[in-house]
Amino acid sequence: MGEEEKKVIDLYTVLKLSEQQIAERLGINPSRVRWVLKKHKVQKRTISEAVRQLYITKFGKKEFILNKKLTSEQERLKLAGTMLYWGEGTKKGFNVALANSDPLMVILFVRFLREVCGVDENRLHVTLHHYPDQNEPTLKKFWSKTLAIPVKQFYKSYEHLNTKGSYKKKSQYGTVSVLYSDMALLRVIIKWISEYSTLSQSQRSSVGRAPHL
Repeated sequence: MGEEEKKVIDLYTVLKLSEQQIAERLGINPSRVRWVLKKHKVQKRTISEAVRQLYITKFGKKEFILNKKLTSEQERLKLAGTMLYWGEGTKKGFNVALANSDPLMVILFVRFLREVCGVDENRLHVTLHHYPDQNEPTLKKFWSKTLAIPVKQFYKSYEHLNTKGSYKKKSQYGTVSVLYSDMALLRVIIKWISEYSTLSQSQRSSVGRAPHL
């Protein structure tokens, strides 16, 4: 293997650079990069993984770092956060996303993302859903303070129009969707849900069994 080919493979597999980034760094054609990877049978990334790595290597986005040494309280937080996501979270797509109007539930979920999942604070985003008879800036200020997420990390709010009556009693602070764009983390949480689901199924199968006499 020549020195150039070794560099191409290292840049792709170790530094996780894209084909275009490798070509620019080595001053070669992208087709040359593709040829080297194909020649040495280097497995190509999926589109979602390629996009994820591009965000990290080109735009400096930090990866999440799972907390491997959870305290007993954080173990309970992991269980609570996973169960909450099982019931309320988005399971498909590329983002970890959960919407709720209960501040305590949203606080728990954000704490789960921070303490258990080790997410990058700058990649936490919020979308506010509110009604015409609610004050958007006041609601944003409330959620920003409650979740310790800067208003600058809020996406454009969604106002529910053509809705009769006031929903302040049902949703005093509006509803927020907390979003963390990382398919890899979504897969981790789905895996946790699957593991807890298996435990639930085991418990269910044992219910109703006649004791051995």
